[in-house]
Amino acid sequence: MSHVPRVYLPGRLAHGAVTIDGEAGRHLATVLRVRPGDPVLLFPGDGREWSATVAGVTKAGVVAEVGELTRQEAPPAVVLETWCALVRANRFEWALEKCAEAGADIIRPILTEWTQRGDTPSEAKLARWRRIVVEAAEQSGRLFVPVIEAPAPLAHLLETYRGALVFGAMGGRHARDLAPLLPDHGHIGVVIGPEGGLAEAETATLARHGGISTSFGPHILRTETAAVVGTALIRSLTPGMVSSA
Repeated sequence: MSHVPRVYLPGRLAHGAVTIDGEAGRHLATVLRVRPGDPVLLFPGDGREWSATVAGVTKAGVVAEVGELTRQEAPPAVVLETWCALVRANRFEWALEKCAEAGADIIRPILTEWTQRGDTPSEAKLARWRRIVVEAAEQSGRLFVPVIEAPAPLAHLLETYRGALVFGAMGGRHARDLAPLLPDHGHIGVVIGPEGGLAEAETATLARHGGISTSFGPHILRTETAAVVGTALIRSLTPGMVSSA
């Protein structure tokens, strides 16, 4: 195989045989058509990645023999949270995928004064969102899978949140000025409002909680675009992960 597939396999991995079942197993067997002897990479989301070799394909799933530990990564010193206002389903799901690839550790859909899509998602939709971030982690080479939370009102989140906050706003601080203002450990929340922006009362509340008004560029961005740009920008300003073999 020219491309070695990566598979998220929750649970403790060690040398020996494992069965990759469910949707991941079906994808390997029917889409990628793996065969005995093919290599795969497995990661349980704990900062480690293992090499494995397909031993067989059965009705129950793909059986693989776990080999050596190939990568190991410490948890990030800064946990990056992306708080993104809900938008139309296809655009929000695109944002989930790209924010996961860009480095968000926690994604919180938020309800604001001007959020138009405020319906409570079904369990099926939440499960779909989680599959999207898992697939993004598999594709992008991440060793930790981002957490996707259920939607919550911005005001409620602020009542208990104790980390740093950055919120997108035209005319806010330039990105180059942010680095010395951000912590080198703990949580940073990047708050992205809906199409109409955050209400004046919401920006005032964010400021009272220490939020930093930040410009994500000279142009007006859609909510999902701002979420990805903001996530990538703040991730680039935080301490890198420490890797070891």
